[in-house]
Amino acid sequence: MSPEALLLPLGAGFLYSCAAIALKRALGAGISGGWVNLLSNVSMALLFQIFWLFPEATHGAEIPLSLFLAPIACGSLFFLGQACTFRAISAGDVSVATPLLGTKVLIVALLSFLLLGKALPVSWWFGSLLATLGIGLISYAPGNSAQNHGLTIIWSMLAAGVFALTDVLVQHWVPRFGFARFAPLMFAVPGILSIVYVPRLLREGIFLPTVGGRIAFQWLAAGVLLLALQCLGMYTSIGHFGSATVTNILYGSRCLWSVILVWLLGSIGGTPPALGVHRAVMIRRMIGAVLLFAAMALVLS
Repeated sequence: MSPEALLLPLGAGFLYSCAAIALKRALGAGISGGWVNLLSNVSMALLFQIFWLFPEATHGAEIPLSLFLAPIACGSLFFLGQACTFRAISAGDVSVATPLLGTKVLIVALLSFLLLGKALPVSWWFGSLLATLGIGLISYAPGNSAQNHGLTIIWSMLAAGVFALTDVLVQHWVPRFGFARFAPLMFAVPGILSIVYVPRLLREGIFLPTVGGRIAFQWLAAGVLLLALQCLGMYTSIGHFGSATVTNILYGSRCLWSVILVWLLGSIGGTPPALGVHRAVMIRRMIGAVLLFAAMALVLS
């Protein structure tokens, strides 16, 4: 496996963890979810347009008009996944939403088999299962209210399923387009669809966070930029190396990064556990880390 195929999803996982913590902080400071969705999708749409500068974007074979439905469909699914993700993050703790979003690893493997008829090595199936279990053990933290916990589960699982379907379809369609043409078309769609947030934001008037002031905008800007960059790394990996399953297993390292960052930054993304359960939490997370690295080793062996 090439170094790029390893580093892109691993780096994307780290950037996602940073982005999730920053956006959670921005939401907690009074930033509306509509602004987060709008600015995140627009920034991604603009960033992915750089691929038009690549020679293969303009010198490839002519594409039938009917095939242009593919990037539109993938972009629409991505838009839906983004909306579900931000609802999950705003409804509960990052350390609860992240492991549930990590079930995407197993769903990608299942959909690759069911939709594409792709025969996956047994080690990949075990790797997907171990990665999902590891993500859950590392990041799960009890303590949310029952209502918020339920909402977090629902929105996170919806996001995981939608994103998994998006990844599998991208893997399927990119070879017919070339990634340099598919990616900018796909990510232009969520940018355009984000217009649906504008009327509500205009009704709300000029945004003035009541808690964090200027700091809230700084967290928002950091989260939006990091989210766009991690998306670039993630989908470049799928588009160029053609394995949504392997990419997602490596991308699952985001849960480990989340734990490390929250620990170092004083649980900035959620409520820290009570002192009496620190040891149990750390033991569970260490077991999860072992499972996650075992999953990566299975895929890379």
